[in-house]
Amino acid sequence: MEEQMIEALGMRLANRAYLYRIFHIVFGAEPTSEELATIGSAKTVEAFRYFADAVRTQAGGVGVDGGGGAEASADELAKAAELLALLGEKADDGEYVDSLKSAFTRLFLVPGESYVYPWESPYIGKEVMLFQESTLDVRNRYAEYGFAAVEYGHFPEDHVSMMLDFLAHLSTRAFDAFESEEDDETRRILASQGDFIAAHLTDWLPSFCERLAEKDASGVYARLGCALKAFLAMDKRFVGETLEDGFASA
Repeated sequence: MEEQMIEALGMRLANRAYLYRIFHIVFGAEPTSEELATIGSAKTVEAFRYFADAVRTQAGGVGVDGGGGAEASADELAKAAELLALLGEKADDGEYVDSLKSAFTRLFLVPGESYVYPWESPYIGKEVMLFQESTLDVRNRYAEYGFAAVEYGHFPEDHVSMMLDFLAHLSTRAFDAFESEEDDETRRILASQGDFIAAHLTDWLPSFCERLAEKDASGVYARLGCALKAFLAMDKRFVGETLEDGFASA
């Protein structure tokens, strides 16, 4: 592989690890001023814009629905970048931070009119319930990589934030393996990521995002949910094409 391609792929692997970590923070807990400063930092905004550009240039153009519409996916990531820049500016605004905390609580913590399930299992089973067979599969996949999330014991393993934490963990390992020129290990980790996204995020995330659009009065989590859907569709395709090409493209 040419040096320029190696550098481009390394940048892609590093940026995707970073964005998975950002999405984990967004959907993991009530925001603090420090977290808003992180997710609204210049580094984060630049990473979102980087992937918006990547979607536009990606061959075939995967859209937010996994099909066509690359421009729509790119727009979602670009709009998220604009929103995050605004959140960064408001990180020291205590009143705004409190309002966003309230929005998070209503959406993800307290069942009620605005509640949205942040777990996979209620969306895919015959009944709306937690701890289904899919949750056990998620648990086994974590164990395969020795992954232990800080949220263990607080909620089921198929919580969207914990799954994004897992993908951030794997993305970091993939980047480290790539940097160490451990190509087989890089391929193994990327394949595991692609399988995990297909098995545990692709099917239910559209419904999750639809509910956010209906219930999120702040508009922040609905917007970032759309960006997450676009990012996952893009990343799933990136993994497949990278494995198929043998690291020939970034």
